[in-house]
Amino acid sequence: MPGTHVKAQMIFVPSILAFGVIVAAYVNLGAKLATLRHDGVLKRIRTTPLPAGAYLSGVVGSTAATTLAITACTAVIGWLAFGAAPRAAGLAEIAGGLVLGVVCFGSLGLALSSVARSAESASPIANASYLPVAIMSGIFDPTFSVPRWLSAAVGLLPVRALAQILQQGYTPVEHAPLTDLLVLFCWAAGGCALAAWRFRWH
Repeated sequence: MPGTHVKAQMIFVPSILAFGVIVAAYVNLGAKLATLRHDGVLKRIRTTPLPAGAYLSGVVGSTAATTLAITACTAVIGWLAFGAAPRAAGLAEIAGGLVLGVVCFGSLGLALSSVARSAESASPIANASYLPVAIMSGIFDPTFSVPRWLSAAVGLLPVRALAQILQQGYTPVEHAPLTDLLVLFCWAAGGCALAAWRFRWH
């Protein structure tokens, strides 16, 4: 990175890990549940002996497992192709960030599925809500700069927080990881509350 001794791939690889978590846990889960609702699957599930909560837990659990599998594959590719490996001392930060990130963006995906009025609108809404933030957060280009006030606002959103936690696990960077964890926790709590309030089966 310009002006530092940190190699670009040590920032880029964990940023892509964060991007994978967001796409799998937020975009895909939200779109999938919106589609299941639109097709009447969720409504029919409630007429079967299978507890509705068990079905929903299975969908969420499957998404979490898929997200972690994608993350593991991306991390291995980053190591083999770019030589970017996490610090041994940073593995706990990465594990904690991934778990909290999956919970955070998974809950936001549940909330998204309730906001989307149709299956067709779920993906556009999701992409429009996170892609601009991801760009301004430096997910795709760590050197991308925005005005200071905008950077401060983006710092309160979970996209940059997750990316910085994972970056901290690869190489020490100048930010406050505890603050990032707090941001993720607050968004996870808010997402769970919104999902519990707005989630619809039909």
